[in-house]
Amino acid sequence: MPLINYVVLGALVAELDALADVAVPDAAVRRRREDALYTVCVYTGVRDPLRALVRARRLLARHDAAVLAAPVVRAEPAVPAELAVPAEPVVAA
Repeated sequence: MPLINYVVLGALVAELDALADVAVPDAAVRRRREDALYTVCVYTGVRDPLRALVRARRLLARHDAAVLAAPVVRAEPAVPAELAVPAEPVVAA
């Protein structure tokens, strides 16, 4: 399975959706669509562009579901020792 950058894959699918909505595509739009479909094929490891797009949508849906299901963990930022508040008050002698 190829390594997938889901942000880039999502942007490609969104771009393809936007290009599909162009009423009268010119040569530049058709070329960009071909380039985006080729890249989706490479990302998904599927040679057929339409099947690759279906696979991309499934991968994105699965990724989004996994992200939503993951528990949110909030780590406290590390504080350098010299800035840390001492646990006990310091008493001057």
